[in-house]
Amino acid sequence: MTSTAHSHGFVTKGIHWLSAGLIGYGYLKGLDDVAQLSHPGVMQFEVAFALGLGALFLLRLFWTKGAAGATRLPTDAPKWEHFASKAVHVGLYASVFGIVLSGLGIALAYTTSVLGGLFQSAMIGLHEFALSALPVLLLAHIAGAIWHKVVRRDGVLESMTGKLPL
Repeated sequence: MTSTAHSHGFVTKGIHWLSAGLIGYGYLKGLDDVAQLSHPGVMQFEVAFALGLGALFLLRLFWTKGAAGATRLPTDAPKWEHFASKAVHVGLYASVFGIVLSGLGIALAYTTSVLGGLFQSAMIGLHEFALSALPVLLLAHIAGAIWHKVVRRDGVLESMTGKLPL
């Protein structure tokens, strides 16, 4: 018999879905070229967006680790599920923080000639890598949620969404 996951609270759900929305928005709006940062309004928006997303993920990290608890996997879930869940979540945080920090690094390098060249190239490389890794990790996260809904039927998906028919 599989135990059932306990629901996440309102704050955790709000932070989770706001994070998802901001990440989705960030991908949809994107930048075609770093040269767009030469427009002051674009530069200000990109820096503000990065700082906001980074702050939200720091809040999310501290909230889940300190107050709400990071996982809703039942204690009797197999060890591989606990490992996979932790690995995907660590990867998600690393990717988002990599995107935010490298994006700020790109903006900094773009505004100063002292840090240009090699630093900017390194930041662009890290940014592109993290931007490529994040969708893979998000798909793994969603696949895990579906696994818990369809196969395990242990309430893990519902702990973040409420009752969803599937």
